[in-house]
Amino acid sequence: MLKFYCYSFTADKTTPQIIADINTLCERTAQFEREEEIMLFVFIPAVSLEAVCAAFPDRKLVKISSQSFSAKPVTDALSPEKLKAVGADMAIAGLADRRYLLGEADSDIRDNLEVILNLGFKSMLCVGETVEAAGNGTAKEIITKQIKTGFSKIPYEAHYRIGTVYRPLWDFDGSFSPDESYTLGMIETIKAAVKETLPGFPIEMPLFFGGMLSAEKLKEYFDNGVIDGVFWDSKAISAEDFADLINTIG
Repeated sequence: MLKFYCYSFTADKTTPQIIADINTLCERTAQFEREEEIMLFVFIPAVSLEAVCAAFPDRKLVKISSQSFSAKPVTDALSPEKLKAVGADMAIAGLADRRYLLGEADSDIRDNLEVILNLGFKSMLCVGETVEAAGNGTAKEIITKQIKTGFSKIPYEAHYRIGTVYRPLWDFDGSFSPDESYTLGMIETIKAAVKETLPGFPIEMPLFFGGMLSAEKLKEYFDNGVIDGVFWDSKAISAEDFADLINTIG
């Protein structure tokens, strides 16, 4: 099966460090056939995106995504037109830091997705709950609302250019340690909400998991069809170790 590997760079990384790390990821995974065995995506802060895109004109081994964009004028977010101009392959919407810390509304995330997909980009909707929601039993309700709102304007012809990332806010600081039944329950909630929101889509939307699990457990999840990809960031794992993870799982 095709496995998706997503590596997101945190703001503490300089542009030269990001470029060096992408080269490491590409070199250490070059033996895998893209679009048949694996796909490798890197997610870049807005300040470094243009330089990174210019450094990698050939996207055979890696696809480059912006971590943020906005159809409305926003100070720290690039416009879809700017993403197109600099040569990005895609852009993600709804990352937990923007959703919770910057207060991006579900409706704004929905509108951003509609615009970016209509321009021909690939994109992903990131969903996730806070530690409070995980503890008080409202997590599934919150996740379902994020999906139903976020995917409510997805154009049918974009069905092969969109995915869902499960990345809860509590995963950033380790403030909650779920057991496996919780994790699997949330994944099933996400899949059910996507199917209910997009009943006419001809293919099952890929699901990317942002939780830190062992390579053995992730391989089990891949093999059993629980997930289609992983989404980890440079604060949690180095580029070298992420490449080792890819090589371990295959």
